[in-house]
Parts: sequence; C-alpha cells; structure tokens
Amino acid sequence: PESFRLGSVGRPVSGVEIRIDPSARPDEQTDEAGADENVQESHAYDENTLEEYGEILAKGPNVFEGYLNLPEKTQDAFTEDGWYRTGDLGYLDEDGYLFLVGRRSTMLVTEGGENIQPDTIEEAYEQSPVIREAGVLQKDEKLVGLFVPDLGEIRNRGMDDVEEALREAVSTRSKNLPSYQRVSDHAVTRKALPRTRLGKIRRHVLRDRYDEAKQQAEAGGGIQQTPLSPDEMGDEDRALLSNRAARQTWDWLARRYEDFPLSPDSSPQADLGVDSLEWLNLTMEIRQRIGVELDEEAIGRIDTVRDLLREVTEAAEGGKAGPGMEALENPEEMLTEKQKRWLNPLPPALSGIARGLFALNRFLVRSLFGLEVQGLSNLPEEGPYLLTPNHVSYLDPFAVAAALGYPRLGNTYWAGWVGVAFNNPLFRFGSRLARTVPIDPEKGVISSLAFAAAVVKRGKNMVWFPEGMRSPEGNLLPFKPGIGFLLNKYPVLVVPVAIKGTFEALPVGRFRPRFWKITVRFGEPVDVASLKEEGEAGNEFHTRIADELWAHVSRLLKW
Repeated sequence: PESFRLGSVGRPVSGVEIRIDPSARPDEQTDEAGADENVQESHAYDENTLEEYGEILAKGPNVFEGYLNLPEKTQDAFTEDGWYRTGDLGYLDEDGYLFLVGRRSTMLVTEGGENIQPDTIEEAYEQSPVIREAGVLQKDEKLVGLFVPDLGEIRNRGMDDVEEALREAVSTRSKNLPSYQRVSDHAVTRKALPRTRLGKIRRHVLRDRYDEAKQQAEAGGGIQQTPLSPDEMGDEDRALLSNRAARQTWDWLARRYEDFPLSPDSSPQADLGVDSLEWLNLTMEIRQRIGVELDEEAIGRIDTVRDLLREVTEAAEGGKAGPGMEALENPEEMLTEKQKRWLNPLPPALSGIARGLFALNRFLVRSLFGLEVQGLSNLPEEGPYLLTPNHVSYLDPFAVAAALGYPRLGNTYWAGWVGVAFNNPLFRFGSRLARTVPIDPEKGVISSLAFAAAVVKRGKNMVWFPEGMRSPEGNLLPFKPGIGFLLNKYPVLVVPVAIKGTFEALPVGRFRPRFWKITVRFGEPVDVASLKEEGEAGNEFHTRIADELWAHVSRLLKW
C-alpha cells in the first residue's frame, strides 16, 4: 500500500514473475517457435522502450498447471518454457510497475496502423449523460459505435428526438478524442448490450446487434415503439425481474402500454402520464393482481419504472402494506392535522379578504377578457357536485371562479397542483383564501384522493381538472381514469365545463396575457350511473366514467 504509481496495477507480489511478449501484439504475426525469443523481461527495458507493450506473461504458484484432459488448450495457454499467456496487453516501466493496455482479443487496429482498445473509447463516450452504454467495433475497417440511450436523462433535458440527442452526444464526445479513436458512424438501440456474467461486452455478438439496429433505422423503424423484452435488458434489470412480483408487474405494464416503447427507464409521470389519481389506479391494480401494496412514501421515491419494480420487490419481500381503498371510506383519517387545515372553513377575517379578491378577479376577467357565461342555470341548487373543466391555461380557474359567483364559491373547493398553487408563501395564502386543496401528482396519491373524497363527503362542491395538466396545443387531452375511482365511490352529480379563449389569451409557454374573449359554458349535470352505462373505454367502471365524461366536455367545446 505504501508503494504505488498512478495508472499502474502495481508490481508483482513475492513469488510471482511477470514479463512481456511484444511479438503477441494483435497487429504482428507470431509463431510459436519465435515467440519466446522475443519475450522481454522487466530488466530488459531501457528509457526509450518503457512503453513498448505486448502480451503479459506470468509464472508463479498462483498460476494453474493446465486444463484437465485438454492438452491442446493447455499448449495454447502456455509458452514452451511454461509461462502463462494472460491475454492481457501491457508494459513494465523501469521500476517494474505493470501498466495494462487492454485485452489482446479485443485490440483493434485502424487503417493507419494505430492499436486501440475499444473499452477505452467506450468509456469516453459513456461520459455523456445521455449515453447509457457504448459498444465500439470495426466495420469495413472503420470504427463504428452501437449506443444505448439514457431515455430518462434525454427526457429530463426536454429532448423529444432520441436519435438527434444521441447524434449530438456522439459529436460532442468525439471532439475530445484523437481522430483515429472517433467513430465514423453509429447505430442506436434500446436493447442492453450483450455482456458476459463478468460484465464484459460479448464482442462477437456486437456486430450482429449493430447490423440489426442499422437495418431497423434504414427501414424507418427508429427506436422500437413496443415494450422492451426482458431478454433485451441489462443484467441488473433482468436480475430485478427474477422476483416474481416484479416480473408480474412488468408483464402487466407491458400489456397495458403495448404500443409504447416501455423500458425500465420510462417515467410513470412524464412518459406514461400517471397523475395523482392515476397512481391510485396503478397501485390498486398492483394490489389486486400482484398482492402487494405501495404506500405513499414508496410512491414518492418512484421516478422510473425501474424504481417501481424495486418498490414492488421490497414490498413483496417485506410484506409491506399501505393505505388503499380505505382512503375512500374514511378519507380524513388519512390526512394529518396540518393537511386538514386546508379543509377548514375560513375565519371571518379571511372570508372578508376572499370576498374582496373574488370581486377584483371578477372585475378583471369581465373587463379585460369580456367574460361570457353560458348554462349557469344548469348548476344544481344543492351540492355536492363536481365541476370538470378542460384545462389549457393558468387563466382557467380565474375564469371559472368569475363565472360561478361568490355564493357558489363559498361551498366550492379547488384541486390545485402543489408545484404552482402552493409554490411559495404568497401562493399558499391565496390558495387558502380560494379553498384550494393540495394535489401532488408525484408523491401524494393517497392524500390527494383523501382530500377530494373528504370535500365531497362534507357535502361541498369541487372543481377538478380531469386532464391532469394544461394542454400544450389547446386540444382536449384524455381524462385520467383516476377520477373514476372517486366518482365510482361517491356517485355525485358531475357538471362538465367547457372553457374557450383562455388558450388564445395565455397558452402554455406564454407569460404575458393577450386580451381575448373568454367564454365559460356549463353543461347539464350528469349522473355517474349514465357515465358507467354509456362509457366505452374498457370493462372497468373508472375508465368508462372518465371516457364518457371526456365525451361530454368534448361536445361542449364544439358549440
């Protein structure tokens, strides 16, 4: 330990001898008769030949005597005078320190005669955050690469085109390499690179994988648009799927998202569109099908499908169980005292402030955007009922609030995303005045559901945006089936709401509103029984409810 040299694996331990055979380089022809004559021991190096490398030969009590009953293989593994051919390439410096260069079997020789180790180049390309794996090989005497993208990192960077993201990454990393180490062409695959049990790339299989990826790209297939097969995953993910619960979860997800390029790197939130109530849908399905239940703390740790499989594995092995459908039976029991305060009535002082702010909001929306309200008489005289508007702009809740009038707002709560409505003290104060309850699509599945159920159970009305997000193009997005769980348990009347003009006034990505006429139209109330009966999306009540409710809002938007 007290004697080391950076970049070196050290000096031979006592009793072990090491020497170098330069004649065994991949670019030089070696015959068995002349090989030993060219073997150089460490003391044979001088200052001008320190980095002359070759195959590392070893002798000592740590070296095996040969293969049992395989004399020909034993002969190939040893020199005539008994030195073991390690297959590793390296060199010794003047002090006897051994430096590794690579493997003899994997060394590539370029057109210019340079000897390069592919794993060195692979490590250089894998330094790019968007490249999960890199495999380098020779094709028609040119260096080419097969790359596995890190889809999660590409998604986090806001890039939609995977091939383009890889092209940029390869180009950037190539600039840091000598010209003879740069790949001249590359292919992209979602399949994990073929590896041995020790994690080494199976290079004899790499060429076929490269050709396969190239053919798929030339045929216009691009990145595969179906779930990744377990056989195409890396060792870590295959090991994860060896757990029965994790494998059942993956197989179910693959069937559920059969037309999506599902992989362990997929994000439930960003790729699969899983919002707070949809998390409930997933966790209920997992409990029913696999027999394990994920609690809210576990859900908060899930960023990828791989994380989901790990949580399922731990829950199955640990016999963990968390709150589920009981959140619908006794929702307020699932909330902390701090959370319950969002449900409490406003004290007189805050109620006065809220009334004043409502009047200001109504004046601004009516005067600046020419608010027109249609179908207000369709609202039930008494609650509870749910209002389900489309969602295209941050102006939507202000437009609906101005259309409802303060008497109705006094009995109405709003579902507000924590990332906006509760982002800072000022917004939290405004949310309290507006009777907004916090909805966390990523972590608060149980509490989000409990908030909604508690509002309805208290006989209050609630405004819920079923799309779960603002539509970036202004079109009506599919409704998350999670809302069906709530309505299936609490079959209150539902009032579909259509908002027009807010997208033109303040679309996604715009920060300064334009003065554009806004119209809010309230549809006729719909009972849950008819939603179940008329919905056509699947056999489950919650999906049929969401599907038919979407159809009602869609028809309202076409007036």
